[in-house]
Amino acid sequence: MINRQTLFQECYLLFPKQEDICYIVDKIKVRKIFEGQVEFDQHEMEILKQFEAYLISKRFMPKWTESQLLRMLYATKFKFEKTYAAIQAYIQWRNQAFPLKENQETIKFLSSGSIYLHGRDNRFRPIIVVNAIKLAAQKNIDITLDSMTIFLEHVLSNYMLPGQIENWVVVMDLGGLGITSLPRLQLQRVLDYLQNNYRSRMHKCYVINCPSTITFSWNIVKGFLEEITVRKISFEKSSIPTGLFEHCHKSQVEQKYGGISLNIDNNFWPPHEISQQYFLPTDNITDILISKQQYNQLYQFGKLSKNRLCKELLEDMRQSLQNTNTEQHLDKKIKEEVPDPEEEQLVINDLIQNNQDFYKPRVEESFDMPLSETKIQLPFNFIAHKKMLKN
Repeated sequence: MINRQTLFQECYLLFPKQEDICYIVDKIKVRKIFEGQVEFDQHEMEILKQFEAYLISKRFMPKWTESQLLRMLYATKFKFEKTYAAIQAYIQWRNQAFPLKENQETIKFLSSGSIYLHGRDNRFRPIIVVNAIKLAAQKNIDITLDSMTIFLEHVLSNYMLPGQIENWVVVMDLGGLGITSLPRLQLQRVLDYLQNNYRSRMHKCYVINCPSTITFSWNIVKGFLEEITVRKISFEKSSIPTGLFEHCHKSQVEQKYGGISLNIDNNFWPPHEISQQYFLPTDNITDILISKQQYNQLYQFGKLSKNRLCKELLEDMRQSLQNTNTEQHLDKKIKEEVPDPEEEQLVINDLIQNNQDFYKPRVEESFDMPLSETKIQLPFNFIAHKKMLKN
């Protein structure tokens, strides 16, 4: 069964349109979806071919998919040396960070509300809330990073689908706290950690409750970030992430941030479903989601071989087909077994006229009459006798 708190049937019916998968902004090509059923263009395939040759020349060929390699290439602006170094650093980080370090300290961090999940937007992208004041109170950067790894890996595994939902939305609440109030070295480690290990994952970041010194602080932070990442971030002096409601139903957002969902002060971990209202009144759902029949057609044509499948959707269709086939079989059988009255009479007349020995008279005695009456026994299986006549 699908856990509605993580992935539900509608998630599997969402297939982003091409303009949401890959597009160009100010001559910069941006790709947000890399996996699953997604196909790469000729230019991307050529770059992948060249980069794979480059890795072979370095005698380094990790067991990565083309999607994983292309994600890294986009993040490093297709600079092979930089991508090569980024892959090595990522592998080293994975070896150190995994298996995940779940313990009392990381659970305490996740339960503190420093970072938590609250709802999805109208494309089912999970919304991550970061409380900067609580985050600044965390003194042990290693526990912070270990906890964030547990959190983000949980989101990737349970709230996203390759080729369909690959990005998250971030609401960062500064609470009037200047970014420079965070220790600079710790801030840089957190930003490097997110940028290096979770590339091309952020759809939008809304920084709210910004102090008046935000311009100065932002100029410092921009130096740590890629240009594409910088373009995804917007600032609000108020507590309302205005842009968020252009792609998110208010029931998914807490009241303190302009939504209609109750504010939460505890039970931050593990995440749970906030509301089953995801679409805006202006959304045309048929333009956003495909039908169950279309989903099954994609599966039958082998288009979902790289996607995570929804067994319930496939089983529903199989059951529907079985029911349809059963009904068709019964209709056919009924039509065969129940003869047309005129046709039946023709068969009976022919049997009587030819006096075929196949039919033995059945004598019925009537105690109301002095003599017995002889009657012709009608065929028990009309189809069999009709076929016999044709032969």
